[in-house]
Amino acid sequence: MTGYHKSWIGQCDAVERIRERFGSEKAIGYLIGEKLVDFVRLADTRPEFASELPAFVAEVRRIFAPEEIDAYLSRIRRVGPLAHIMTEEQIAEMREKGVLDEEDPVEVAQDILIVERIKELLLS
Repeated sequence: MTGYHKSWIGQCDAVERIRERFGSEKAIGYLIGEKLVDFVRLADTRPEFASELPAFVAEVRRIFAPEEIDAYLSRIRRVGPLAHIMTEEQIAEMREKGVLDEEDPVEVAQDILIVERIKELLLS
């Protein structure tokens, strides 16, 4: 593997271990809600990521059934590492305690656009 733009291969390989240990919900959250989201962001500005995006998307579609992808994308409320390891209540509690920053409306809007793009990539 040469370069971070190929990291998706190892991330996809890790999904089965995550699924076995933590369940399908954590596995799909890790791969789509965290890794694919980051990858799509990078693909917007880095051609080496953009060139790998179709292969990454194809592998996600191979790993998860269309019904799993659709169900996940229709119910997620946030993306990123915290989204699949913490509940909304835990995130709110961490914000109240000052451990996490308040949500930035611009970042929230960007996340919504990324999720819509991922829906188009994975479900079309």
